[in-house]
Amino acid sequence: MVVNQTTTMRFVPFSFSVFVPNFSLNFQIPNPNFIIRCLSSSNYSIHDHDDLVTLFNQLLNDDPTPPIFQFGKILGSLVKSNHFHTVVSLSQQLELKGIKQDLINCNILINSFCQLGHIPFAFSVFTKILKTGYDPNAITFTTLIKGLCLTGDIHQALNFHYKVVAEGFDVDHYGYGTIINGLCKVGDTRAALRLLRQVVEPDVVMFTTVIDSMCKDTFVDDAFDLYSEMVANGISPNVVTYTALIDGFYLVGKLEEAIGLF
Repeated sequence: MVVNQTTTMRFVPFSFSVFVPNFSLNFQIPNPNFIIRCLSSSNYSIHDHDDLVTLFNQLLNDDPTPPIFQFGKILGSLVKSNHFHTVVSLSQQLELKGIKQDLINCNILINSFCQLGHIPFAFSVFTKILKTGYDPNAITFTTLIKGLCLTGDIHQALNFHYKVVAEGFDVDHYGYGTIINGLCKVGDTRAALRLLRQVVEPDVVMFTTVIDSMCKDTFVDDAFDLYSEMVANGISPNVVTYTALIDGFYLVGKLEEAIGLF
C-alpha cells in the first residue's frame, strides 16, 4: 500500500460528487432488455458458463440462503473468464431477491461495469458501498481508476486518485501504475512524472513507463537522469528500460550513447 489508511475517515457522496457530477447517486443495474442485448452479444464457453450459472441459481433458491461469499466465488469465476455481462445479470438477481451484497461482491460488480465501459454504473455501485457503510478498499479504488483509464478519462482518474488520498484511503501500486501509464499515453509526461514522485516505493515499471515517454518526447537527457535516479535508489532497470533509452538516443542522433548503453 502506498498511503496509510485512516479508518476514522469516510467518503461521503456529497464531497465525491465534485469529481463525478454526472454520475447517479442511486444504485441501478441496467434493465432486463439491456442485459439481454449484452448477453446475446457475448461468446461464452458454454460448459463452464452454464455450470456456473446453474450453480448460482441453485444457491439462490436454497432455503436458507447460503452466505454471500458463496455467490461471490461464482461471480469471481465468471469475471476471470470475462463473462462480465453475466455477472451484471446475476447481481441483479441478488438485488431482486433482497440479498445484501458484501464489499467483495460490490468490487466484482464494479470491475464488470468498468470492463464493459459503463463507468456511471460502476460509480453508482461505489455510492451504494458508501451508503451501506462499508469502507471501500484499495481494490475498489484501483478498479475505478482502471475503469476511468480504460474509457480514456485519464485526468478524471488522476483527480479521483487525489480525492482518495486526501480522504486517507489507499491506492495500490497497480492503481498508480495505471494512471502513470495512462498519462504517458495521452502525452502528459510531466503529470506522470509528478505522480511518480508521490509514490512512496515506485517500481521499475513506473520508472520505465515515464522514461519511455520522455524518450518519445525527445527529452532523452531527462530520461537518462531519471534512469540514473532509479538505479541510485536501488531499482534495477530491465530490458524495456534499456530499450527505451537506446531508442531515445538513436531518435535524437546520439548514436555513440546508444551503442555505449547497449
